[in-house]
Amino acid sequence: MLHYYQPSRLRDAYVARFGIDVQPPSESVLQPGQIGTFLRRPRADHPGSAMLADLEASRGRWGLIPLFSKDGLDPLFEAAAETAADERNFLQPWKRGHRCVVLADAVIEHDAETDTLLHVYRHDGKPLAIAGLWNGWRSPQGQCVESFAMLTVALSDRRRQLAVLHDAWLDEWFNCPVEETAAFLRPTADAELVRVPMADTRTAQRAA
Repeated sequence: MLHYYQPSRLRDAYVARFGIDVQPPSESVLQPGQIGTFLRRPRADHPGSAMLADLEASRGRWGLIPLFSKDGLDPLFEAAAETAADERNFLQPWKRGHRCVVLADAVIEHDAETDTLLHVYRHDGKPLAIAGLWNGWRSPQGQCVESFAMLTVALSDRRRQLAVLHDAWLDEWFNCPVEETAAFLRPTADAELVRVPMADTRTAQRAA
């Protein structure tokens, strides 16, 4: 469904919605397998984590690497919200509460019915807060590789949609008990999104 997305590059978006002042991503377009920025609660094993803000911006590969992976070559870009808690690939990040948010100005989806690309963004112009899961995988060489996957939700017509969080849910998404995670993962109303057909992938890559 998802080809790539446009990371939010507005510093004010991170300050206003999350209360953290970070250096926004420099990438105009991010494709699967590339390094992107995601927001999360600070890792407890980070030096001085107790003195950090409630949230931190981290850099990791878009494509979650399962803990049991031997070589890190089997990344997972999307996780179905309805089954992630029981899937072997996503079980540990879900149980550990490794929830994250990816801020995107827009995403590019493929409409299978019309075989066209759609440029999707919020009607009010604010960045999309896409729900996700992150993981830290230890390579055979001992390196810790951080990665993330985006969560998706099912629509009534058998299509799937990225799980976009409402602004009022953001604090709870990061801090809720694990058993309440699924309650925040719901389809976004069509009225809140704008979908514009795109001519080709080159046009999509230039839209930033």
